Amino acid sequence: MTARIITLCILAASYLLAWQLEPTVLLRGVVRYKGTPANVELLFRDESGKPVRAKSAADGSYQTVLTPGRTYTITITTENLERFTYALTLPPSNKFSELTQDFSLAETVAQTATSRANSQSVHSTSPSKKSKRKKR
Repeated sequence: MTARIITLCILAASYLLAWQLEPTVLLRGVVRYKGTPANVELLFRDESGKPVRAKSAADGSYQTVLTPGRTYTITITTENLERFTYALTLPPSNKFSELTQDFSLAETVAQTATSRANSQSVHSTSPSKKSKRKKR
């Protein structure tokens, strides 16, 4: 019985260690729509098309975990179904890092994300807007 417990502990420790070694980026920021915090849905897709979804809080803040060194297409959908699309390239990294990326919807100039870990910047393009309003 003791041998099984020890084996399980070793397997669990190996799994946790392998999980911690995978580099990740905690991307967080605030989404504003026409200058005020926005409650929106964010959809991140990397080159393979794998989706990662996030929602902003009432104060416009969001956070999600992504893989470094990839380019993401970000589609932000507002409550009235307006869509804004951005491209975001995360810098390569072999360790955990935190980046901040704020989005100002309805503006033509995109913000630049900055890394709290090592002051790297993230490449972001200007948004393209697609409007799909709810029918009343």
